[in-house]
Amino acid sequence: MEENVEQILEVGTVLNNKWVILEFIARGGMGEVYRAHQINLRRDVGIKIISHELLQDIEDDEEEFENALTRFRYEVRAMARIRHPNVIQIYDYDSVTIEKNGEKAVVEYIVMEYIPGRTLRSTMSEEGFYPEEGLTGEWIEEYFLKVLDGVEALHEEQIVHRDLKPENVLLDGETPKIADFGLARSSHLAPVTMSIEIRGTPPYMSPEHLFNFRGADEQSDIYSLGKILYETVTGRIPQGKMPFRTAKLDRKETPFFEKLDAIIQKATAERKDERYRSVAEFREALVDVLNEGRGREPEMSRDPDGESRIRPSRKIFRAGMVVLSIFLVLLGYWAWHHLEEARILKSMRTSTSKTPGQLSLEGKSGGITSLPETVKGLDGAILHLIKGGEIRLLPDPGVGPGRSVKVNHFYMDETEVTNHQFVDFLNEVIDEIKVEGFLVKKGDEIWLNIGEILEGYEPIVYVNGRFQVNNPAHASCPVVRVTAYGASAYAEHYGRRLPTRFELLYAILKGGAPGRTGKSAEPESFPSPVILYKPNAFGIRGLNSVIGEWVLGGQGGVSSSYRDFENFYVVGGFEKNQGENGKIPSIVKRHPWEAFEEVGFRCAADVERVVN
Repeated sequence: MEENVEQILEVGTVLNNKWVILEFIARGGMGEVYRAHQINLRRDVGIKIISHELLQDIEDDEEEFENALTRFRYEVRAMARIRHPNVIQIYDYDSVTIEKNGEKAVVEYIVMEYIPGRTLRSTMSEEGFYPEEGLTGEWIEEYFLKVLDGVEALHEEQIVHRDLKPENVLLDGETPKIADFGLARSSHLAPVTMSIEIRGTPPYMSPEHLFNFRGADEQSDIYSLGKILYETVTGRIPQGKMPFRTAKLDRKETPFFEKLDAIIQKATAERKDERYRSVAEFREALVDVLNEGRGREPEMSRDPDGESRIRPSRKIFRAGMVVLSIFLVLLGYWAWHHLEEARILKSMRTSTSKTPGQLSLEGKSGGITSLPETVKGLDGAILHLIKGGEIRLLPDPGVGPGRSVKVNHFYMDETEVTNHQFVDFLNEVIDEIKVEGFLVKKGDEIWLNIGEILEGYEPIVYVNGRFQVNNPAHASCPVVRVTAYGASAYAEHYGRRLPTRFELLYAILKGGAPGRTGKSAEPESFPSPVILYKPNAFGIRGLNSVIGEWVLGGQGGVSSSYRDFENFYVVGGFEKNQGENGKIPSIVKRHPWEAFEEVGFRCAADVERVVN
């Protein structure tokens, strides 16, 4: 297809009242791939579509056209059978009639896990990894063995992929996930016939794949995997080089690469009966070579004067680096501990200045030396001093098996951030953000999902280029359907950060939460104004409310930027596991772009940002 072919779906198209098309990603022989947003579950998904009219433009023969549709449906059924961390997950399959250029067209689509960004190709070098044994071994361990795990999961379900190549392995962070099952064949399904079956990617296709597509089986996938491994070592496979032939390394001057060459030759043997019988056998051979490489005896080399000396193995070098790293971490902790004491002494100073990124010291003083018990944020929020200490966690509350955690002194918002506060923030940064349908975004980051949350409850609306609270009665209710990106951006804008999961647990367990025992009249429904919740011993309200909260995955520390933290969690919903002062909330790791109708947030601040 030509690059100027018009896309089938336009951005903003809503499929079956569930999926909002956000972005065109790619076009292939089978159709087009888009990024979309699932309205009811508030998550981004990938949608692969195929148009009957588009396919008819490609396939003049009616039988070929039907075969293409059949193969597309096979992809759905093949993917739906798999639940594995290294195989992309399918969520839904459906069809819809759309109007395009004044005519109606039928579109069938798969909704699947959205994996942004890179493919396995991005981990490979055009020059290849040879002669770097370390880089080659690390790549095999970090990526290739996981790809083998995913392929093995397919084979266990009697599914043959038949189009394995680096571009069809997506990276979720550093986790490879096998995708694009357009040529997949399962023994549970009837085979697709006719000339369309010769399609594939020649550099990775086995001989039987070309000449007898229906005869392509698990060992055909092994051939493709062998070619990927060959390409990783030597670099990109030149166009037309070695199609359907056994791959051999031209250079293999070390025992490691000699053994790796033998594995590649066996995996890519032209005769199926000479290849590995299974992915497990292929993996075992690779693991043996990697283990031998780690366990080699120290190599002999010579000094310039001709004397022999022992060159330490990579394993010994790495072990030494690990020991050194541990020592440096312990030294750093010791230094940090003494610096923390110095900072607390320094905090005896009081200041009334209010500069961007700091908090004003309004409120009653006391507690730890002269640290103020309350401070006022730039957004008008009241923060209470939480005196640090230690908590003992029970097994499996989502943060560890019964360990003790030390929490430093910090400040925390008295209440969750409200609709009114978040609207003020959005309007302050209005030039930096955009509204796409129901999504409020900055660049590619989704900050908030607007629209009706409950029947008759649509708290935030976008009217005439400005945000506003739809009903003044809901201004002081907690903002929800905000993502971790949006919550963190709010906190950073006002010189604060999100609490860590341990800080929020500490505030719950040590401060108690009125209402859990039924002795106080706490609101039990949503929406409810944040001020209606009674304060706990720290003066914090709403820790036991029906609204969960975004938190950071770290343990704490001096930082005002959410970009310093990689993991986000949602704390909310009280389980039946009792803690020191009540029930412990569930803690669930979530993606930073997700948004939920029952999740809001509050902010925290390090002591240093108040007193310095």
